[in-house]
Amino acid sequence: MNKFDFLILLLPFLTTLIYVLTFFISQSLKRNSYLSNLLYSFVLILVIKIILVFIFKDLIEIKEFIYIFFAYLCMSFVFMNLIQVPISSLQVKILRIIKKNNGLKESKIFNIYNANHIFEERFNTLLKNKTIKKEKLLIRINNKRILLFYYLIKYIKIIHNIKL
Repeated sequence: MNKFDFLILLLPFLTTLIYVLTFFISQSLKRNSYLSNLLYSFVLILVIKIILVFIFKDLIEIKEFIYIFFAYLCMSFVFMNLIQVPISSLQVKILRIIKKNNGLKESKIFNIYNANHIFEERFNTLLKNKTIKKEKLLIRINNKRILLFYYLIKYIKIIHNIKL
């Protein structure tokens, strides 16, 4: 394996890292919606990648070309979905309520899915999954690994200025 093959192997990972960093920088500089910053960053890195491929087109075979773009698209898809998680779960819940009741008035949706209901439902899920536990009058975290996930979500919410 020569150095160029090694660079081709790493290129999707490096460009995805650059994509993530570009997104975070654009999110901190421009207060557009995070979705537009996400898409702008994705397209920018994709265009740069296309330019690089055309510059080195004599050195790149078709299978390497497919690998470079497919791996980048897959990793970008994972990153985009990770960013969407906090918002998507609420949207999916609202869609489930509407589907279950075969259509609802807006006021009825707000009555069914209010802040108290959300909190109670999430709390009971955490108890049932044994993520938290009740000890007399205290509630404690039972699963310490969940804290890593908590801090990741908290960081993402801060970056995107998401208030749920």
